[in-house]
Order: sequence, then C-alpha cells, then structure tokens
Amino acid sequence: MSKPIKENKISKEEVISKIKDILSDQLGVDIKKITLDSNLVEDLGMDSFKAVEIIFQIKEHFEIQLPERDFLNKISKVREIVNYVWKGKKAKK
Repeated sequence: MSKPIKENKISKEEVISKIKDILSDQLGVDIKKITLDSNLVEDLGMDSFKAVEIIFQIKEHFEIQLPERDFLNKISKVREIVNYVWKGKKAKK
C-alpha cells in the first residue's frame, strides 16, 4: 500500500487515480472500466462488506474522516467519492 497523503498539495487527478486504484483492487474490476459516473453497486458490484474495506483504505490513504453512514447512504457513484475526498483534503488546509 502506498504512503498516506499528509499534505494538502494533491491534485484532483491524483485523488481520482487513487480512488480508482482502491476500487479496482477491492472490487476486482479492471481499472479501465471505472469511470466517474460508475455506480458503485450496479456497475462495480460493491456490497456492504467491500464498502467497509474501501472506506478503511480511503480514510487511511487520504487521512480524512469518512463516516460509514455517509458512504453507505449518500454515495453511489465514483464521482461522489472523489468529491467527498477532495473537499475533505481542502478543508484541512
């Protein structure tokens, strides 16, 4: 696993790339098939067990708070994860 990103000097493209890496690894989906508009459940096959591991990896890598309830109830697309992480990193400045 790569080192956590502690500084706030990260581009949105880097966030997108790492989120796709995490999703590809955890869900066994070819990274080329993951788009910002991919639905986590319908397109990528995420279930609640996989969601917990994805949440853990995102929290650990980006060092942000990501409540499971928010992730499971409010986030359905890859774009929404990226925006959540991006806002979380910017808020830490």
